[in-house]
Amino acid sequence: MDPDTGLTVSASMVPSNDAEGYRFLTQATFGPTASDLARVKRIGYDNWIDEQFKLPIQSSHLSTVEFSASTLGQSQAYAHNVTHSWWTHAVREPGQLRQRVAFALSEIFVVSTLTVDDGRSAASYLDMLTVHADANYRDLLEAVALHPAMGQYLSHLGNRKEDGTGRVPDENFAREVMQLFSIGLHDLEDSGRPRLVNGQTVETYNANDIKGLARVFTGFSWHWPSAKSAVEWWQCFWRTLECRDPSQDVRSMTGYGQAHSTSAKQFLGVDVAAQETADPKASLKAALDRLATHPNTAPFISRQLIQRLVTSNPSDTYVADVTRVFRAQNGNLRAVVKAILLHEEARRPPSVGLSTYGKLREPVLRLSHLLRALPHTSARFTAGGAAPFYLADDTSDPGTQLGQTPLRAPSVFNFFRPGYTAPQSAMAAQGMVAPEMQITSETSVLGYANFVATILERGWGQWNVNSGNWDIQFDLSGWDTLAGDPPALIDAMAQHLVGHTLPDDERNLAVSAITAMPISATDATVLAKQRRQRIQAAILMVAVSPAFVIQQ
Repeated sequence: MDPDTGLTVSASMVPSNDAEGYRFLTQATFGPTASDLARVKRIGYDNWIDEQFKLPIQSSHLSTVEFSASTLGQSQAYAHNVTHSWWTHAVREPGQLRQRVAFALSEIFVVSTLTVDDGRSAASYLDMLTVHADANYRDLLEAVALHPAMGQYLSHLGNRKEDGTGRVPDENFAREVMQLFSIGLHDLEDSGRPRLVNGQTVETYNANDIKGLARVFTGFSWHWPSAKSAVEWWQCFWRTLECRDPSQDVRSMTGYGQAHSTSAKQFLGVDVAAQETADPKASLKAALDRLATHPNTAPFISRQLIQRLVTSNPSDTYVADVTRVFRAQNGNLRAVVKAILLHEEARRPPSVGLSTYGKLREPVLRLSHLLRALPHTSARFTAGGAAPFYLADDTSDPGTQLGQTPLRAPSVFNFFRPGYTAPQSAMAAQGMVAPEMQITSETSVLGYANFVATILERGWGQWNVNSGNWDIQFDLSGWDTLAGDPPALIDAMAQHLVGHTLPDDERNLAVSAITAMPISATDATVLAKQRRQRIQAAILMVAVSPAFVIQQ
């Protein structure tokens, strides 16, 4: 028992060295820090997970986005304000695990600001995912289905019942809630692998299931505020001027019986009888209850969460073990996340015969890791206010930036598919997947390297007119004394960023590159610049190394 915390600490739950602690924190946070490492070494993995989920959320995305828009003199919030908020929370929020799981959920239950440019609605959606990061999957699914951001994105907000003119309900959300948010395309074993019948996969749903569910998702539209109770229902359904209210951007949609289908609704073995009086809530409950308890849902969601947090190619045993927890805990995501992070396959060092272990880190997680690891300042954040924020920038350009901006996926299928594998690759020949490779190319690899080099030199973010500089500036002075000793500099930087020294081949290459850089100027200003350039180069060499880019 820890005498200060009173927590029972199991030796098997404590990292035996810094490298193990770093690996855990890379899976569970937006990047390890010295304080995170010290904490997990003191109280153990399991206690740290419990502690993280109990931490209060310090600030909401909605408040940050509103403050960002107001501070910048905007009449309303847009997608770039969401970018400000996302990076602020990723780097600064103490409850890292909750934020990290929320990000994983945002890449499964996708809403993109490319389509939903309403910053308040997108921020509210992020807040909803954050709150539900340790909730019940069934509750999460309902919150997703009824959020106006999702309603706009997948077009079931304002979806109307069939009529005699040939109009039929929009099927977009009905299709995606099955394919992407719950059961997937094919029947699955508990391992997450497709179940085969006579050597063929079995489809989980058909066109009739889509039609039945499409009728379920009719009649839901903008929240009907109590203050507008006197106006006609259709005015709130369509959000006319008579029923316009700021709460509608962030509140769950209302079910309007006048626009809800009363026809019988058959889907996935469920039969919702024709309704004499339209009851959208009852129809929705029947649909979500079925999706949440479908045999596919547990392995489908469990495997994707493992992929987002730990490894792209989990073993059948790993997925099956987490699937069992999912079912036993009735979809409790806190229990599922804990099972994922504490599983032997997650905690076993990759050197123990796991050639398929790990994952290519998506670009935004590389940058968040660097921001949390490297001392830096943000002039905009330091300026403070009700909800301080980073003046972070869009990073979508693969040639000069990351090729990825949070919550800005090109489609409902996210930036990359969970089953993607590079065609004609060695991984494909081995039946392995590498989702993040879908946004990786020769251009993006070089673009990432140039991006890191650029921000270390000039800073990152948008131009801050008050500071007269790029908003985020790095302070690398802590490594100045090592600039004259390339081996020590590379070892220190590797230890700081990945928790261990680089493999010999990577280390020798990095040391040679640093050694070749001059550091002999007699002018003090020039010499200081040469020393900083060596430090920047050392960070760059580690940041582009397989030890950093590949999460192990």
